[in-house]
Amino acid sequence: MPEPGTVASTFDAPWKLGVELFLEPALEFCFPAVHKLIDWREPPVFMDTELHQIAPMHVEGLRYVDKLVRVNLLDGREEWLFIHIEIQAQRDPAFPERMWVYHYRIWDRFRRRVISLAVLADEHAQWRPNSHHTELAGCIEHFEFPVFKVIDCRAPEEVYTQLGNPFALLVAAHQAALATRHDAESRCRERLRLVKRLYRHGLDRQQTVALFRLITWLTKLPDDWELQFRESLARFEATEKPMTIETLLSPIELLAREEGRQEGRQEGRQEGRQEGLDQARRLDVLDALEARFGSCPDPVAERVGSLSGEPALRRAHRLAVTARTLQDFLGSL
Repeated sequence: MPEPGTVASTFDAPWKLGVELFLEPALEFCFPAVHKLIDWREPPVFMDTELHQIAPMHVEGLRYVDKLVRVNLLDGREEWLFIHIEIQAQRDPAFPERMWVYHYRIWDRFRRRVISLAVLADEHAQWRPNSHHTELAGCIEHFEFPVFKVIDCRAPEEVYTQLGNPFALLVAAHQAALATRHDAESRCRERLRLVKRLYRHGLDRQQTVALFRLITWLTKLPDDWELQFRESLARFEATEKPMTIETLLSPIELLAREEGRQEGRQEGRQEGRQEGLDQARRLDVLDALEARFGSCPDPVAERVGSLSGEPALRRAHRLAVTARTLQDFLGSL
């Protein structure tokens, strides 16, 4: 049970999508030395199937995101990147060993060199492991890996403003979520501040929409404060002059699904009808699919629309976040 007054947060899904959608700016922001080695003219390839083949057994309760990516280096070589994002609130003494296990298993299974990178997204300032070391009877094993600590980053929203790096704003949203875990009012205010910065220094329309959704996903709000945020956002949109049609996110266009979700939840609570809650969950699934794959074909939307009940819809949402393709999503359903 969460502590009284605690604002719920969902970190693993938006981080997973954030890395997939913004891999180049993510590496530029978190690991610039690695970013400089990569030939970004060649599109990276995410290798979820290969990663699943070597993944250790899942341990219940741990929260992290793993991505395996194939990239081309500027010197012509092909390289694999293993990116691990540690999100759990508690310190995990097994974390360095887990990094080593993944590193070794990738090499052992595929005989490919791999660069292992770790993002520590927890809130413990003193916890920053970056190596795995064992030694017995003269047999020594030592493995080090680069680490980016999210809470170390100073004013990431300023980096976004100055350099236009979208991943910097995602880091800022995560910091805001950690800082406002017990204060919904402050979280609402911080989200609005970040979204205003997004509007005023907008990217192209597709990136802006994706980043807007990730920010709202990271900084989840209770229903009443969600409504307060949207009202404040609508007032800002109505009065802000510098915005253009290319960067303006219409509350009708972008938040229509959110409105439907809120109405569904309210309908489910007030009238006790399960269908209202199911509809809200279906919209969550469709939002996740659209954020990853663009517009959903009719067969996919119809299949999601036929689902009912919390277990089935929760499973569908997880698949929407983890499936490699829409075909894999439908097949797994």
